[in-house]
Order: sequence, then structure tokens, then C-alpha cells
Amino acid sequence: MQRLRPVEVRPVSEVVAERLEALILDGTLRSGDQLPTEPDLARALKVGRSTIREAKRALIARGLLESRQKLGTFVLGPPSDPAKLGSLHSLLTNPTLPDLHESRQIVEVGAIRLAAMRCSSRDIADLYGALEEIGEEIDAGREDAWWRLVGFHRNIVAVANNRVLLSIFDLTAHLISSYQVPAYLTLAELKLELESHRELVDYLARRDAEGAARAMFLHLEAAEELRREAVEHVEVSESGEVGGSARARRRTPKRPVHNPKD
Repeated sequence: MQRLRPVEVRPVSEVVAERLEALILDGTLRSGDQLPTEPDLARALKVGRSTIREAKRALIARGLLESRQKLGTFVLGPPSDPAKLGSLHSLLTNPTLPDLHESRQIVEVGAIRLAAMRCSSRDIADLYGALEEIGEEIDAGREDAWWRLVGFHRNIVAVANNRVLLSIFDLTAHLISSYQVPAYLTLAELKLELESHRELVDYLARRDAEGAARAMFLHLEAAEELRREAVEHVEVSESGEVGGSARARRRTPKRPVHNPKD
């Protein structure tokens, strides 16, 4: 009996908030869009209006939505101003990030390997099309393109046609948008990130399962390396020593990493 643990019951409002957040991440709901009314959302999701209000309050508190008095609730997209994100050092050293990185390596490396074996020509065309749209948003100076890239990772996992993997990714998506993306706003260049994502699709287009898995592994490892280097830089800066620019560029990790093909 000692091995039995209490069953964790999640509030329905948290599930609703995650579903609305997913619509923002994948670009279904964009900055400036008005959220459907509470009665419409309640009917669509088959929950009470009080649950919708709780979910909206949570997303407003996180800067994803904005209530405009009698006009309704509108999508803001996540905050792009680092000043609104608290201490950069606290953000980068959050203990959730290493665990989240390891989880993504397990889920997304396996998912893209399956995607390479199962994707259709239509899937590839859709992925390239999504990157074109994100590229246009980057050219227009829209910072919410960062969150579209999180949605793009979901699209890759979806191509694997494995509902369990997709559900696991959806569970971590709010952690990615809450902890990883805000940090990268100050660390990486969007256009370089876009090219890195295009390389992933190139492997899928060639149906190269092992190449795609290796590329995803290095893609995620480079992001984690970027965070570790930024922590070192911020610690040096806060100690008063001379350092370089806080903004870094994505690159291949300098430290030896495990290759999933080995």
C-alpha cells in the first residue's frame, strides 16, 4: 500500500487554458484576434462559463490575453519585452529547463524519426508552407513568431501520426512557451532559428529518418548550450567583469554530445 499515491486531479480550467494556449501557439489565434465569447467557448468546450473565466484569468496573468472592458478579450501573444520577464538570470537558471530539455530530446527526436518514415508529400508541403508564413512574420518584425516556432515543433510531432507522442508534447508545450521561449527572446536570432527549422524539414523531405533524428538532437542540444553559455555570461556580467554581448547566435554545440545514432 505504500506504493499507492494520491490521484492528481487537475482543475478543468487548467485544461481549458492549455487548449486555448495551443491555439495561440499554432497560429490559429493570432495577436489582435478577439476571443470568442464566454457562452460560445463554454458550448464548444462543454464546460461552465465560470471555468472559461478562470482559464481566461490565467492566460491574462501570463500575458497571452488582454481584457478590454466592454470590447471583449483579445489575444496579445506572449510578452516580447524582456523587461516584463523578470531577472534574466532567474529565467535562465530555472530548474525546470534542464528537465524540459531532456524530455524534449526523448519525445521530439523519436517523433521526427517516425515522421520521416510516415510523412506524405502533403505533410512536407504543409511544413514548408508554415515556415514561409513564419518567415513573413519575422520580416514584418513580429516577435510572436517565436511562439509560432513552438507550434511548428508540434506540427512535426503530429506528422509522426502517434497520438500518445502528440499528447505528451502538448503536455510540455506550455512549459516550452513559459520557460524556454522567453529566454531565447534575448539570446538567439529569429532568422537563424528559421533556417535551423528548415533543415529539419529538408531531412523529412528526403525521408532520412536517422539524419532527421540526428538533426533534431543537435537542434535541441544547441538551444540548451545557448542557455548554459548565457547563464555563464549573465553571472560574469552581474559580478562586474567585462563580457560580450548578451545576445548569442544559434550554432552547433561546442561540447561533445551523445549522438542518437551511436
